[in-house]
Amino acid sequence: MSDMQCPYCGADQEVCHDDGHGYAEGVRHEHECSECEKTFVFETSISFDYEPSKADCLNGAEHELVFRKSWPKEFSRMCCKHCDYEKKATPEEIATWHNA
Repeated sequence: MSDMQCPYCGADQEVCHDDGHGYAEGVRHEHECSECEKTFVFETSISFDYEPSKADCLNGAEHELVFRKSWPKEFSRMCCKHCDYEKKATPEEIATWHNA
């Protein structure tokens, strides 16, 4: 997938971002077409996409906890599948996981 097309010849163009070039918004960046070799300018627009999902635990329901194992096992955590809630796993929870 190309970053853009040349406004002169329509050829697909890639912007080399190795040194951070082309990321700043509100700036006209110069670019030379790899096909017709004409220089043109482009502006960068950054957009965000959001992916909502239900988190009933934030609305009064219980957290749906899953075991996140760690080594050493004493540092294992219980984490909610739907939000960022987490807690230290109890010795009983650790024993249940290690015996399963």
